[in-house]
Amino acid sequence: MNRRRVMAGLVVGSVLAVLAPSMVAAGEGQERPPRLAVHGEAVLEVPADQLRLNVGVVTDGAAAQEALDHNTAKMKQVVRALAAAGLSEVDYETGQFEIQPQWSPRPRNPVADDWRPHIVGYTVTNRVRVKTSKIDLAGKLIGAASDAGANTVDSIVFDLADPRRHRGAAIAAAAANAIADARALAAASSVRLVGVLSLGLDEAAAVPRPVRPAMMAEAMDLKIAAAVPPITPGDVTVHASVQVVYEIAEAQP
Repeated sequence: MNRRRVMAGLVVGSVLAVLAPSMVAAGEGQERPPRLAVHGEAVLEVPADQLRLNVGVVTDGAAAQEALDHNTAKMKQVVRALAAAGLSEVDYETGQFEIQPQWSPRPRNPVADDWRPHIVGYTVTNRVRVKTSKIDLAGKLIGAASDAGANTVDSIVFDLADPRRHRGAAIAAAAANAIADARALAAASSVRLVGVLSLGLDEAAAVPRPVRPAMMAEAMDLKIAAAVPPITPGDVTVHASVQVVYEIAEAQP
C-alpha cells in the first residue's frame, strides 16, 4: 500500500531568452538579465486509502407518516447491516433526508376549468454517508446494504485520506523534473544557470477514482450470483505542474 509510481515524459523545457545583448525593462531604462524558463510536470499513481459511499432508502406512502415509518424501519435495517459488515459508528453519518409530496398529474383533457393538482402521496428519502479507510469492504458493504433494503447506491469513490501529503510529493517531483530540464537545456545551449528568478505552481491536485455507473448498477443487482460484488480500489492520480525561471549567463571557459 506504500507503492507510488511517477509517470515520466511529461516535462517540457523552453528558452524564453538566451544571452540577449541587453533587455530593457519598459519605462525603467534598466537592463534585464537573460532568462531561461522551464515547465515541469509529474503524475503520481497512489493507492487509494479511503472509500466514500452513499447508500439510501426511498419509500412511498399515501400518507407522510406511513412513508416515514416504512422508511425508518428499512433504514434501521440498513444501518445494522453496515455495522455487521464491519463499519464502526465513526465510519458513517446521516446524509440526505427529505419528505416530498407527490402531486396528481394534470389530465390531458381536464373536465373542470379550475382544475388544480392535489397531493396523492409522499416520498421519503434517507441516505447514509459512508467515509472509511476500510476500502476492502466496498463490495461487502454494498451487498449488505442492498440485502437489508437499500434501493439507492451512488457516489462510490475511492480517494486519499490525506491528499495534501501526496500533493506535496507530486510538486517535489514536478520541480525536480523542471530543474533537470533546465540543466540539460543550459548545457545544450552552452550557458550556465546563475540563479532562480521565480518559481510558480500552476496546478497540483489529487483526482479521486469514481466507480463506473455500470459497476454500481451491477453491485445493486440482487440477482448476481456472487454474494459480494467485486469492486477493486485501484489508484488515485495525483498531478502537479510548476514553472521555474532562471537567470543565465555565458558558460565559463
